Amino acid sequence: MKTLLLTISLALLLFTGAGNSTTVVRMSFSEVIDAADTIALGTVLAAEPVWSDDRQLPFTEVSFQIEETVKGEVGTVLVLRFLGGPAPNGLTLEVSDMPTFAVGQRVVVFAEDDPRRVCPLVGWWQGLYRISRDRQGVDTVTDHAGRPVVEIAGASGRREARLTAGEAPYDAITIGEFVASIRQEL
Repeated sequence: MKTLLLTISLALLLFTGAGNSTTVVRMSFSEVIDAADTIALGTVLAAEPVWSDDRQLPFTEVSFQIEETVKGEVGTVLVLRFLGGPAPNGLTLEVSDMPTFAVGQRVVVFAEDDPRRVCPLVGWWQGLYRISRDRQGVDTVTDHAGRPVVEIAGASGRREARLTAGEAPYDAITIGEFVASIRQEL
């Protein structure tokens, strides 16, 4: 299958015009929480290709079975739309650094309610945390790339999710600790 690679810059240019920045700005954990309209813990049910209303661009709609809503109002299923995916002509639109999802994967998403966004997550990958089970059977939190979150720390209202590149997932904080940190921030 042929693949069409589209950079973040071009993707944002298509949707927002030439005058807007295409740089993803590093955000503190507090800023991610504040910017999110919805924060939810859930399991990926499906990732389905769909077309834009004008049938010009492919998107992927990801459905999540919601276990817990931390911020916002969400039913039992949350559907988020991401730019990119397969097209009927055999090409695939891939957007650089766009988060991807696998059915059955558990995640915490920090989403914005703006249908014009090419990525509905706050700060692209900064609004995605994955849940994995450690060797002792405890659900722990990793960032979008699978690095364990080892603590939520900060002072003066600016909190950070500190990550480590370590291989041992048992060093990561638990999902309960992670959700409690979010609720404390709210």
